[in-house]
Order: sequence, then structure tokens, then C-alpha cells
Amino acid sequence: MAVKPTTPYHTLGTTVSLPGAEVHSLLEGDPFKPLIALIPMARHNFTMWEPLMADLLTHFRVLRFDIRGMGRSSGGDPEGYTFNQYADDLAALLAHYDLGSAIVMGVAYGARTAAAFALRHPARLAGLALFDVSLRPPVDQGRQGVLGEAARAALTAAGQPPPKPQRYWRFFEDRESAAAVHRAHEGAPDLTEPLGAVQAPTLVACGDYDENLKEAQRIAAWMPSARFHLMPMTGHGSPLYRPAYVAALLAHQFGRS
Repeated sequence: MAVKPTTPYHTLGTTVSLPGAEVHSLLEGDPFKPLIALIPMARHNFTMWEPLMADLLTHFRVLRFDIRGMGRSSGGDPEGYTFNQYADDLAALLAHYDLGSAIVMGVAYGARTAAAFALRHPARLAGLALFDVSLRPPVDQGRQGVLGEAARAALTAAGQPPPKPQRYWRFFEDRESAAAVHRAHEGAPDLTEPLGAVQAPTLVACGDYDENLKEAQRIAAWMPSARFHLMPMTGHGSPLYRPAYVAALLAHQFGRS
């Protein structure tokens, strides 16, 4: 008799029918706490957030979801692989769960969707968090691996080793769809200038071991609503290097005192 998979990837969440796709999501936490919606980085599903969840749920109600075509979300039509569509999917999820506005947090590639959400759905934006962000065509990522190893070594030497990555953080159902998800940047405009009009409180953060650092600083400098934070000993994909630190930054910026 075959044994059913029992990883969080296989057991958590529910699928919601949205226009053009079935989107897998999970809503957790106290409904009286501020709501934060989490957008994963490239090639990850919503289980990547698990190292932060205990800390986040202390301060927030949390909505996690798989971008259409990634994780357990279906792909839909080829023209649906855009940051605007991913942002609209999040807005539709908020409506499905009968939720109002949310703090929207995106990391790395997911920050592009968070930026699109801020511009397309300002009435639903309670706050914006852009981590490890670039909004121009991707900067050279060739050194991210070397920088990441240096960040891990620095953290380990400081007695703060990062969590062990889990294979299921990167699981998906369809290889072709998962590849298409990450071509959304092709032809996408730089949203930095229109982000200057965002009025919601904004946190832009990036690690000192991340190739996107200068880009993140450029974006934060353009946004009057933004505060920039440099994260020490942190590589690209900051929540997976320093989950408690990232959760604390979010709680400080957006949590209720």
C-alpha cells in the first residue's frame, strides 16, 4: 500500500477557484490582529515561510499562497504569468476570505508582485514590505551563491546558523507552469517611479550579502513612505537566512504595540 506524502506541502492549505486558476492558500491566526499577506520568492511555494510562522503569528494574522503555476496552484492561461495577474490573484483571495486591507510582504521576485499590488489595489493596502527587491530587469545574480555562503558562514560564526532548507519548500505540480511563472519579469516595466505615490507605510529591507542591495536602496530613496533597513549577515532570500530577525522587523514596522 502506497504511503501518502505527509510534508506540510502536501497537508496544508486549501484551493480557491479564482478567474483563470486554482490558487492554493492558507489563512491562519487571530482575526483581531493585523493581517499580513506573504508572497514567496522565486521557485518557492508558501511552505518557505514556515521558519517565520511562530513569530509572525504572535503579531499578525497571516495569509500565505502559492503564485499561480507554482506549488499547488494551477497555471492557467499563458498570458496570466504576469506580476499584475499575481497581484490581482491576491486581491481576489482577500475578497474570497472576506478580508479588508492587508500588509503585503514580498521577498525577492515576490516583491515585484507586492509592488504591483500596491499600485493596482491601493484601497486594500495597509502596509508594504519589499525585501531583497529589484524592480528593473534582474541584476546579475551570478554572485548570489557565493555571497549566500559568506552570509551563512558569518551567521554560523556568530552562533546564529540559518535554518536547514527543506526540499518541499520548492515543490510544484507542473514543471512547465513553474518555469513560466518566473518569466514574468520579461518586458515588465520598472515600477519605482509610480511607487513614489504610495502612501501606505513601507519597509524596504535588504541584506549586506545581496546583489540587489543597491537596487533596494534606490527604490527606498524614491518612496517618501519608505524606511530602508540594512540586514547584516544576510543573503538573498533573507527570511531563509534570518527568519526571527525578519519577523521582528515586520512586527516593529507594522505590529500593534
